[in-house]
Amino acid sequence: MTPRARRRVREVRELLGQLKHPPEFRVPPPLLEPAQATGVAAALAEATEALAAQARTPEGAGRGALLGAANGLWRALRKLDQGGGTLSAADLRQVRRQVHASRQALADDGLEIQEHDGMAFDSGLSLEVLVFQDEPGLPREVVLETVRPSVYLHGERIQMGQVIVGRPTPEQTPVSDQGDHGSARDH
Repeated sequence: MTPRARRRVREVRELLGQLKHPPEFRVPPPLLEPAQATGVAAALAEATEALAAQARTPEGAGRGALLGAANGLWRALRKLDQGGGTLSAADLRQVRRQVHASRQALADDGLEIQEHDGMAFDSGLSLEVLVFQDEPGLPREVVLETVRPSVYLHGERIQMGQVIVGRPTPEQTPVSDQGDHGSARDH
């Protein structure tokens, strides 16, 4: 059975299990919007699968499992920080605390996840730039968005970050008056 099919079976069992209880004792569905629930569930599922793969290997976590867990946790945190508006405040704090604890456990084992949003960009940085985007009002090149974080294991980079960089718009040079002795309206 595929992981998706197992997940659907589990969801149906959970829904049916709620029906055996009186309505006042049933657990209500989560307060996430469908798009938010899908994004958070996918990110958490990715992290969970990576951690489960780590547990199944006798030698412990490989780079692939750690990268999967790191990326999944990072995406879940980012999704929660950007659009968790329909969760109750207590639920949002609990989910955020759990994800932060998971990320801290990985950090304690030497895995560092580095986000680059808002960082001044220099061409000498070890980052993969996906897009340079003109942004008015920027004094210098700045990372606008981290698409994929940089990940380090015991100080060694195991994943290069991918970013979108904003750069100042080229200054518009004023049109010269030289040789122009008035417009057609003046004649």
